[in-house]
Amino acid sequence: MPEEPHLYTYLSGEEYLEMIALLREIASEAAAPRIDRFLRLLGLHSDRFTLMSSYSKGMRQKILLAAALLHDPKLLILDEPFSGLDVSSALILRRLITLLAAEGKTVLMNSHEMETVEKVAQRVVILYKGKVVADDSVEHLRSLMSLPSLERIFTQLAVEKDPSEVAAELVEAMRA
Repeated sequence: MPEEPHLYTYLSGEEYLEMIALLREIASEAAAPRIDRFLRLLGLHSDRFTLMSSYSKGMRQKILLAAALLHDPKLLILDEPFSGLDVSSALILRRLITLLAAEGKTVLMNSHEMETVEKVAQRVVILYKGKVVADDSVEHLRSLMSLPSLERIFTQLAVEKDPSEVAAELVEAMRA
């Protein structure tokens, strides 16, 4: 699931998912009820015939999620999957990631939302300037670094300037 929803916007959400099913070689008699169910569960059923060019970013994210799940993959790669989602959809996605991982599926997720990562990830890899600076469970990293949150760990390992100082300087620059 890519971060940017590069979709065929001249298709409806349903048509796009039907195309993905064809590409994944899912028989139409198996794909149709699955697509219908995904659209209902993701709150897109009433817009299933609407061209995706008029979909919001969140609606496009949901279509991408449905497309990623359509063939029941063993490996799911999600790039900034929460981008554009409303709170309710984000909560559903968070729980979905947890359920898929518990089912034995591998879920690789790239995210800048530390709080979300902390709640769903079993293992975290932190990159800084293209290099791995941490690769462990959140609990072990907290214990190892004696820090209370993944955000604080990330700040310690991969942030050059103190965010509070930069924010204060930005406020000062606004008023200068």
